[in-house]
Amino acid sequence: MRHEKKENRGRPSEKPVEVIKQFTRTYDDSIWHYDLDKTDKGPYLVEFYDPEFDKIEKLYNKLERLQTPKYHENGRKKRTTKADKIKMEITERAYWKEHYRLFPEDKPKKRKRRTKKSNV
Repeated sequence: MRHEKKENRGRPSEKPVEVIKQFTRTYDDSIWHYDLDKTDKGPYLVEFYDPEFDKIEKLYNKLERLQTPKYHENGRKKRTTKADKIKMEITERAYWKEHYRLFPEDKPKKRKRRTKKSNV
């Protein structure tokens, strides 16, 4: 009649301490990403988020997503339809409108017609 071995006598076995290698810290205006495998000096990526620039960032990501080619299951590239091109055009127009609203100094100058000088 043997009893089951129980490890409740003596010193408990020590479990190895798990070192967290990847973590993020969130602050008021930014997120700091750490990966101790990449670097131990500090964060490898700092994301600043400002509600003023959220809209332009979303438009940029949408435009990038629309411009990347899509593929069929067999590996062939899908056709870009007219509706896709219209979506891209509308998104690009909205992106540049928002960009020029935030950065008016980037707006291209309007070219005017030169007036003809009369010799009278």
